[in-house]
Amino acid sequence: MKWRIGDVEIIQIIEMEGGKLIQSSIPNATPENIKKISWLYPYFADKNRNLKALVQSFLVKSEGKNILVDTCNGNHKNRPTCPTWGNLNTDFLKRLNDAGVSELEIDIVVCTHLHFDHVGWNTKLENGVFVPTFTNAKYLFVEEEYKYWESKPEKEVDDDKFGFDDSVTPTVNVHLSQFVKSNHKIDSNISLIPTLGHTPGHVSVAIKSKDKKAIISGDFIHHPCQFAHPEWTMGADAMPQKALETRQKMLEQLADSNTLFIGTHFADPVAGHIVRSGENFILNTSTPS
Repeated sequence: MKWRIGDVEIIQIIEMEGGKLIQSSIPNATPENIKKISWLYPYFADKNRNLKALVQSFLVKSEGKNILVDTCNGNHKNRPTCPTWGNLNTDFLKRLNDAGVSELEIDIVVCTHLHFDHVGWNTKLENGVFVPTFTNAKYLFVEEEYKYWESKPEKEVDDDKFGFDDSVTPTVNVHLSQFVKSNHKIDSNISLIPTLGHTPGHVSVAIKSKDKKAIISGDFIHHPCQFAHPEWTMGADAMPQKALETRQKMLEQLADSNTLFIGTHFADPVAGHIVRSGENFILNTSTPS
């Protein structure tokens, strides 16, 4: 799927389906509760009210640069806590090539946060060693986020620590990384905005061009069911109360605006506009243009 925001083009690059794991990570998202949110079917939940979701990246083309936002799980990564998202062998790079860009043509990699399913394709396995995939790119890491994971926080799962070691550290070791603030401006169209809570340095990506606006969410919201129930928390939130505050604040700011909301883990059609519905919100899906 593709979207155009003024002079900026955004292209979806899918790695894999991810609804089962995301549903298990939102305790309140039982089929019984999902059934009560009728607008989720058929795009975001199936007929049995199991959630649909994706693990995907977004290729953003702006001012002559190819910017890759979040890099999914990657191949051949050991993820014992979450084995269904580990030891993969997907054709993600072929899908990127099919979008008209090779890994050598990526100029900037943006990681909204450093959970393993957002950094995996930062590196690939060569001769038994994980090396940077996008060797001509600058990898942007929010400084606060990097320092948090560098400390190997005891409360976090091993998979995220392994992801830091095999998918982040190799880019730092060869000086491809750049540490930035959470409000970093990438170019005149693209900037980061802090959306803290899911992790301490979590950011979303804001796009503005020719009076058109979009936001790529990252994981301050995981599934459209959280529009109907912002209070439904995610088990992986490092700071649950802050994550809830961020989600509520962002939904309030974006509701009934002209900002296209692109959900990082949302199933097709992925994007839409947030509309108020009673005390909460719905996602009015948008046809890509």
